[in-house]
Amino acid sequence: MEPGQNQNFAADCVGSNGKPFPCSGLAWTSAGGGIDASGTFTAGAAPGNFTVTARADGIAGTATVVVVPPGSGPTITVVPTVALQTMTGWEATAQAGQEECDPVTFANYRDPLYDRVVTELGINRLRLPILSGTENPVDYFADFLAGRISRDEWRTRRLETINDNSDPTTAAAAGFQFTQLDFSIDNVVAPIRSRVSARGERLYVNLNPVDFDARGPLLYRNAPAEYAELILTTFQHMQSRYGWTPDAVEIVLEADNAGWSGTQVGHALVATGDRLAAAGYRPDFIAPSNASMGGAVTDFDEMVAVPRVTQYLTDLAYHRYTGVSDGNLQAIGARAVAFGIRTSMLEHIGSGYQDLHQDLTLGRNSAWQQFILGWCGTGDNGGAYYPIDVSTPTAPEIRLGSRTRFLQQYFRDVRLGAVRHEATSTSGTFEPLAFRNPTGGWVVVVKANAGGTFAVAGLPGGTYGVTYTTAAELRTALPDAPLGPGQPLIATIPASGVLTITAQ
Repeated sequence: MEPGQNQNFAADCVGSNGKPFPCSGLAWTSAGGGIDASGTFTAGAAPGNFTVTARADGIAGTATVVVVPPGSGPTITVVPTVALQTMTGWEATAQAGQEECDPVTFANYRDPLYDRVVTELGINRLRLPILSGTENPVDYFADFLAGRISRDEWRTRRLETINDNSDPTTAAAAGFQFTQLDFSIDNVVAPIRSRVSARGERLYVNLNPVDFDARGPLLYRNAPAEYAELILTTFQHMQSRYGWTPDAVEIVLEADNAGWSGTQVGHALVATGDRLAAAGYRPDFIAPSNASMGGAVTDFDEMVAVPRVTQYLTDLAYHRYTGVSDGNLQAIGARAVAFGIRTSMLEHIGSGYQDLHQDLTLGRNSAWQQFILGWCGTGDNGGAYYPIDVSTPTAPEIRLGSRTRFLQQYFRDVRLGAVRHEATSTSGTFEPLAFRNPTGGWVVVVKANAGGTFAVAGLPGGTYGVTYTTAAELRTALPDAPLGPGQPLIATIPASGVLTITAQ
């Protein structure tokens, strides 16, 4: 509110048993401004945060009033006392054209792409696919790399699963082929991991089996012990070759498209959790990752009916391709609260900041992915964060995706381990998200549905950087804003877009 404006307050008396009772002798006081006996507060001339107190029958309650300078517009209020979800990363699938694009051209754009992915966009989490055809006595990917078979033949064989032996408790090394997985790690995951590490942070790696159109005598959805063997063998391979293992196992990519039921996902999850724990590995577990948002709710309910799933499950994941509704998104958020787990939207080609903002609020997401890192082509459909013009192979042009320009206003400053806090707005034009990074610094991201000026109250004193992106401007920086204790920050964005306030 602005100086001279009024706000009416009311008070209820509630006993220690949680039951209300009639207040007697209700009295109002305020620290700053004035309040009358009816509870009407009148803002004084000075801006700042002020406290209104109601007392009755030996108990008291308080409320905070934010007074902003005249002409400051709507007010966003950060509520540091209300913590919500903890962020586990901004994700991309570990795909940058390393298999499909011309290898000489890829070598020319790989390093500058990864530099931008980490420093400009803020990616700090990768989905690492592992194909169901990894369990096979023939290394078809090695044959493809050596030119012994065509790309088409490789693609027809990559999901062909042939059991290594009849005993899922003992792996036969010759029955597992990790050339394709290693190729992705060597060409994508490892270089990005080193870049994130150089920033003093950690890359979160999510191992995700791909089982579409599964073929061969072994179907993992019907053989949870065999599935668990694949995952344990992969962990042991990565530990031996690279010295680290994945942070998470996302049970199967798009369970509904892969023909898995929620019950089958649940049994695979428990078998794998047990097998990994016995070997000393305790990753996060993510499921069911349906292409359908609504289907994810249904399959989740089936999945958690399997005994001991909740012993291991950490994240409810979904995609946004079908069944999208506010009701389904709210149901996902509600189940996360009920089961004490996180939620993640982990793929939707075409999603931009509007979907991201809704997933973070209604869906209470802790992680989010559009899709792949980059691609050798100029199509900008929201499938790659960075389309790449390779018409001149020796000098490929890496382009910022039209949706990526807005996503970086969220990703870049909100880091792994940040905690989202409650933030309110007096106007639907300006929709806020507030985060506190592990370093202690605050970040407020505002989705502006139109241009205008607004105030942000509730931030601690300090110096804050302010940037915004609109259709016409990319990460335009405003002058740093020094704040004294209790002082609101005033910000302006010239048009619809995203504005980010970051503690310096």
